[in-house]
Amino acid sequence: MISKRFLASAAAAAIVFGACGTGATSPTPAASSPAASSPPASQPATSSSPTASANPVQQALFGSTYKPGPGTPGGTLVVGEWEAPDTLNPFTTTAFTSFEALSPIDRGFITIDSQGKYIPDLAASIPTQENGGVVANPDGKTFDVKVTLKPNLKWSDGQPLTMNDFKFTVTYAQQKALTGCVACAVGFPSIGSVDVSADGLTATIHYKELYAGWLGFLTTAILPQHYFQNISAADFGKSMPVGDLATKIPWNGPFMVAAASKSEIDYVPNPYWAGGVGGPHAPYLAGLKFKFYGTKDGMIADFLSGNLDLALDMTQADYPAIQKVAPTVGKAELTPAWQYEHLDLNNDPNHTRGNGLWDPNVRKAIAMAINKDDLTAKVFPGQTISPQACSPAPPGLWFRDDSVQCPPYDPAGALQLLQTFGMTGGTAACDPKTGTGCFQYNGKTVDLELATTSGNPTRLTELQLVQGYLAKVGLQSYIKTGDAGSVFFAGWTDTKPDTDPSLYRGNYDIGDFAYILPADIYNGYYYTYNSAQWPELGDHSGANDTRFKSQAMDDATNGVKTEIDLSKQLAAAKTIQEAYVAGTPEVALYYRNEATGVGVHMGNWPGYAPSSVGPLWDVEDWFFKP
Repeated sequence: MISKRFLASAAAAAIVFGACGTGATSPTPAASSPAASSPPASQPATSSSPTASANPVQQALFGSTYKPGPGTPGGTLVVGEWEAPDTLNPFTTTAFTSFEALSPIDRGFITIDSQGKYIPDLAASIPTQENGGVVANPDGKTFDVKVTLKPNLKWSDGQPLTMNDFKFTVTYAQQKALTGCVACAVGFPSIGSVDVSADGLTATIHYKELYAGWLGFLTTAILPQHYFQNISAADFGKSMPVGDLATKIPWNGPFMVAAASKSEIDYVPNPYWAGGVGGPHAPYLAGLKFKFYGTKDGMIADFLSGNLDLALDMTQADYPAIQKVAPTVGKAELTPAWQYEHLDLNNDPNHTRGNGLWDPNVRKAIAMAINKDDLTAKVFPGQTISPQACSPAPPGLWFRDDSVQCPPYDPAGALQLLQTFGMTGGTAACDPKTGTGCFQYNGKTVDLELATTSGNPTRLTELQLVQGYLAKVGLQSYIKTGDAGSVFFAGWTDTKPDTDPSLYRGNYDIGDFAYILPADIYNGYYYTYNSAQWPELGDHSGANDTRFKSQAMDDATNGVKTEIDLSKQLAAAKTIQEAYVAGTPEVALYYRNEATGVGVHMGNWPGYAPSSVGPLWDVEDWFFKP
């Protein structure tokens, strides 16, 4: 399970929401990544994307060359995911599987292609400062963004899709009574008003303050006014379940829901579809099935047996298993992604758990205790993982700074830091099962809860290794797992104070999961690391589940918040990465390569998308190859 960075839509360009030191470049695979099946060759750029110029930011973000070949109508493809989505409401979830399931049915103005480039979806073009679509006002405090829809767009029930729907979405999301809406805190509060043209095709978004995430915000979900105007704020959270009600909701994507359950979602074409990244044209597929397995082993077995056309959400550890697929069934791909496996460190600001993680040096000691090279060698035997993970900016992100360095593996130094903090009695011979030789603090044995999602053998292996590393620096620990959607990643309003393990409730010490990053610096980092975003504050929409607080991080994320010039955001990105290493809210374990099983029937598969947009961003262009 991947938790995405907080943002405003399924086409995340924001958590899971993206290299500056030597000049920004477009996303490219790491040189040392294992060989993988290559995606289709690029085609000439589409005219609706901004033209890449000598500006390195323009080169990194725009100029998509995506142009799929013609497809054959008919047939059904089956996609597999080992985790089930928790909801189909893009405003109330951060679970990546929910956004995967939403991609066929819910689209925004723009999206991100498999090269990591922005590309128009429902919009006719992408507004930028260079083409006049983004204009800073003379007062220096406000700005406007003008967006135009493609013509003839309709919801799946035949009602016209216009910018009045977007205007309604803004008003709806700004309701104070709308609790538990994590996306409502992203971009919407910065909008003062929206003007819509007489034909309903163009909206001018008047921002009442400078907002750095304006580009990522254009991926935002849009609500159908004629449907949601009758749904109260109190009922919004349960208005888009994975169930029968999903078949009644008007969707704006190339497909709509025919049936939905925790085990499978069946999609059929939206008969009114006129948007898309490679069209406009009707979806080629007659049907699409999304199956959810509960375990990776079950999904992999079905792929190897030829029952799946696409197997998703696997790490490099799963690659050898899917490599066994017969050529007549499919192939295994391994793609560098904007993802990193990491350990969340609960900073415990109120000292409730009492294990010392509020102190930066205790968190630094934990980072120094983790033998990353040993971990990756054991999780991925016989494979190379390079470079070693350090900052929250994987290789390929346009704002990654290669100069940022993390403390080296140093168990002796870690022991010293813990002793300096005030822990006593800990030795390198700590027994995590009995507590013998383990540190105490204030007369209590330090016993860290290592938490992750259930049903993931790779994560269990990682935490068992982490448990061993911690024992060598005198720290006792135990492992606890929870269901991804209903427990571990569940939001504040979907959990109770004693839900355990819960990231948002702070009921854990160390949490093991992956983040998927957007191309948007502000939305990628502000909501995750700024101290104003602790989940217990305000409307509980904050994503800083580590409760991290650092003046350097707050200054950097607050500074980038009001910078609309993408080029000027690069300096802040460097400071954010440095503040991350200095404060240690997390321990980055390794940068992930995404393993994908691709069946022989997959037509127009563009390769795995590295960003938080996910792999179904162009599903309207897929077709069934006999």
